[in-house]
Amino acid sequence: MALKQENWRDLIADRLRERNKTETSRYAEIIHYNNRLFDTAAKLRQENLDLKIDKKIRDSASSGGSGGAVYGVDVAAITNAQIQALEKKVLAQQEELTDLHKRKGEHSQMVITLNQKLSDLQRLLAEKERALAQQTAMCALLKDELEELKASHVTIKDESLASQLRANTAEEKLRAVQDENTKLLNLLMEYKSRDAEIMNKENDKFFKEKKARIESELERAIRDIPGPSGALGAGDLDRFDVDGLPEGVEFKFDAHDGEVNAVRWSPIERIVATGGADRKVKLWDVGKGVCEPRGVLVGSNQGINSVEFDSTGSMILAASNDSASRMWSVVDHRLRVSSTHS
Repeated sequence: MALKQENWRDLIADRLRERNKTETSRYAEIIHYNNRLFDTAAKLRQENLDLKIDKKIRDSASSGGSGGAVYGVDVAAITNAQIQALEKKVLAQQEELTDLHKRKGEHSQMVITLNQKLSDLQRLLAEKERALAQQTAMCALLKDELEELKASHVTIKDESLASQLRANTAEEKLRAVQDENTKLLNLLMEYKSRDAEIMNKENDKFFKEKKARIESELERAIRDIPGPSGALGAGDLDRFDVDGLPEGVEFKFDAHDGEVNAVRWSPIERIVATGGADRKVKLWDVGKGVCEPRGVLVGSNQGINSVEFDSTGSMILAASNDSASRMWSVVDHRLRVSSTHS
């Protein structure tokens, strides 16, 4: 940085020297004429002194007496010729001096103008130097900031790489955990399947044992029935419609939004009534081989606990958790009676 400052300072000094040389060359002619003017003035002063001496000699010669009469004519003639020559020379010198004074005035005006331009240029140079100093300082600050930004960029880049590595590691761990979770889920499903098979086998075994026990009890009960021909034999069980316990599900459907608390068959139709925690009594038609909704009986304020048909199957009675009993018509599903028990 110091080397750069010395370089631009040397450059400015060289440019100033060149400008000084250029500006000085413009005044070389003025200096030359000024020197000539001084030399001419000194020469004229010397000639004026010589003229004064000649005048004194002439005056002394004219006042001299008859001894100089022989030579008076020659001396006067010579002196007059010299005086005329000197007068012509003085006139020429005066004209030249006037010309030199005129040129001096012009050159002085030119010097003043050039000095003004030089002052303006110096002021402009000073402003340029100040601006250059400010720009140099700003450039140094920007370089420092650039270095800091580069360092920050390197740091951020390193942090980004570290974050990327951590993210890759986390993704690998996540994939490993997901794979392990999938394996555990598959194992859990396998265990549940095994438990379901074991439970089904136990249920089948339980139902077979229960069926065998019920058949044995029925057989003993039939033997104890008195009749005209005495006790019934094992072959007489075929006269009774005994199928044992049900072995499958006939209908399965979602009856209520929540728990189902009561179920009743209609005494005259293949209609089933259900009551649930959703405060509704629903009628279902199961006579066509499928379970179809027949109607919904509403009006209860709490969940239904029990339902019951009357002997004709035209009315249905339900009790709820709000200590109330309500009766509906099966045909039009209208609430007929509502009573509350304290």
